[in-house]
Amino acid sequence: MRDFEGEVIKNEHITKDFFIIEFRLQKPIYAIEPGQFVMVKIPDERVFLRRPFSIYDCNKNSLSIMYRIKGEGTHYLSKTPKGIKTQILGPLGKGFNINFEDHLKPVIIAGGIGIAGVHLLIKKIKKTPDIFYGCSDEKEVKLIEDLKAKHVYIATMDGSFGFKGDVISLFERHLKHYQSSICIYACGPEAMFKSLKEKIKPEIKCEVLLEERMACGMGLCFGCVKKTLDEKEPYKRVCKEGPVFDIWQISL
Repeated sequence: MRDFEGEVIKNEHITKDFFIIEFRLQKPIYAIEPGQFVMVKIPDERVFLRRPFSIYDCNKNSLSIMYRIKGEGTHYLSKTPKGIKTQILGPLGKGFNINFEDHLKPVIIAGGIGIAGVHLLIKKIKKTPDIFYGCSDEKEVKLIEDLKAKHVYIATMDGSFGFKGDVISLFERHLKHYQSSICIYACGPEAMFKSLKEKIKPEIKCEVLLEERMACGMGLCFGCVKKTLDEKEPYKRVCKEGPVFDIWQISL
């Protein structure tokens, strides 16, 4: 973990209220696990606390994040022009375990902005995964344009593209063909995880990236705890013991 100076080299509007911002780092960043995150200082004096973002992509001296405007911090971030410098703390947290058994087929499930949390995983995983992506409408399909050449199944809630409905319902249609020879990686809202947990058997390996509000990102403030099934220490810090957890070990 280090505090890097980053210079904005791109802050691109993708669709609706979604953006990708790319930073040129003053020093190279190494040993990033898919699923880890960074704490970014919003380059505006009106925003005091740093904001957490999943690492969307990285390449030694560059790092990019995908974000959605949800509040004051991301609103001001979307207005940040090229050339502005800021501080980026990371990489933080525990990422996905991609050293799975050779006989398993990786399946990646993302909902909405959750694609930002698994994008680096898709690039680094050793086998070509099946990808299930769920979003609101056809406009949000632009968030996965670079994945079109892969095995991608898409669900939109309004039916304007692909399967009409939620992404777990789409995944359930394919589940019988996999039997139990899969390992699942997922990122999205908690309701998506609850539905997924109800559909799969306990013997299926499944890791999920939790989306929680964070203040410090380093486990000091205990502001992002999640209840788990650990009887000795049931409450885990999402920023420290996570943000990636075994779905069978968390309370949903």
